[in-house]
Amino acid sequence: MFRRWFSSSVMAAAVNWPKVILLGDSLTQFSFSSDGCWGALVADHLQRKCDVINRGFSGYNARWCGHMLPQLVSKDLAKNTAAVTIFLGANDANNFETNPRQHVPLVEFQQTLTDMVEHLMSVGVSRDKIILISPPSFNAEAWKIECIKKGKDVTKTNETTGEYAKAVMAVAKECGTKQVDLFSNMMKAQEWKSMLNDGLHLSPSGSQLLFNLLLPILDELTSTLPTMYPLWDEVDLDNLDTSLVPVKKQ
Repeated sequence: MFRRWFSSSVMAAAVNWPKVILLGDSLTQFSFSSDGCWGALVADHLQRKCDVINRGFSGYNARWCGHMLPQLVSKDLAKNTAAVTIFLGANDANNFETNPRQHVPLVEFQQTLTDMVEHLMSVGVSRDKIILISPPSFNAEAWKIECIKKGKDVTKTNETTGEYAKAVMAVAKECGTKQVDLFSNMMKAQEWKSMLNDGLHLSPSGSQLLFNLLLPILDELTSTLPTMYPLWDEVDLDNLDTSLVPVKKQ
């Protein structure tokens, strides 16, 4: 008896929601966790405006992500995309001698980021919708504790991480994309070490900082997007077919 509510006009096609795509390593993969929650904050802020898609891969570097990118973002996925973040460099900055598996030379790192931007543009994501995020600062003392637990050595420094952060900003300037210099903004804070929960990954306060830096960019990119579907108290109970439409005009 309840099928009478579902008219053929309402069921004609699924709604293609605007998308925000998050690309990166563990800092992106964990962005919906309780600590590294910046992706969850983005999704919460864009409720009923955008789907936020997490494409983060723990331990991956730019070389691997660049190789995978055509599989991750096709022309179909790029359609109706409001923004794409690229958040890499934390693993690439590892020392070659002690961690050749994750290390990517600085010149190759910059070129790979450029290639990733060019791929996104080739499938329909305009440069103004691409946001490059620098790696966060790195607390070697705290990360050493984690490495000892795993029987490993610390294979990177904050100074080297800073060079990769500068490279990200250089690529963003050259390619004309949006940019977020997380590294420099963290280093400005007296308590920057508290923004990392283990020396490498973001704590809640670090995640909040990243979200705050992203917020004005995302608001600019989504300012013209409507709230999807009417508010509950605006639904016309006598005309659901015409009232429950995908876009509520602002």
